[in-house]
Amino acid sequence: PDGRTALLDFGITGRLSPPRRRAFVRLLVAGTMNDVTGQLAALRDLGALPPDTDLDAVARDLGLFDQVVDPTTLTPDELVAELQRVLKALLGYGARLPRELMLFVKNMVFLDGAIARLAPDLDLFAEIAHVAAHFATTHGERLAAEIGMDPTAWRFEPDAVRAAFGVDETVESMTYRELQERREVIRRRLRAARR
Repeated sequence: PDGRTALLDFGITGRLSPPRRRAFVRLLVAGTMNDVTGQLAALRDLGALPPDTDLDAVARDLGLFDQVVDPTTLTPDELVAELQRVLKALLGYGARLPRELMLFVKNMVFLDGAIARLAPDLDLFAEIAHVAAHFATTHGERLAAEIGMDPTAWRFEPDAVRAAFGVDETVESMTYRELQERREVIRRRLRAARR
């Protein structure tokens, strides 16, 4: 009646222990702040990396402090080489994908399909900024206390979102349709590299 859409998924569910919940919240908050080391620490605390992992070394080896590389600008061979380099580095550090992160990815795939059908022209950058601002405004103090962060320290960093999409600061918006076009370019290049 009020125009809102609800997405219900009765598939796989899980429960986060309090330490893993804090780590997951830290991962999301750090992701909106462009805090690479904070994201890696949260991934470690979620079990994606061993407890004794040198997070600065991981960030350096993965090039996380480097200039963003737009994957759609890479040749097929460069794209495959970059994927192989990153996977080799991650496996070398003992990285794995814990169940909690798999459930999150599953939900992102579910949301991806819903956006594709219901809102292909949605500006993803603006929507992420809106959701982050909503959580900061509505739940910020409680979440900050839960993860041990000064609530006034949170600053949304649009460049962090752009980097996650593989684009630089010159790209001001991206619709879901544009994201799909980028994905198709990458798929074609990966297929070309297999030939």
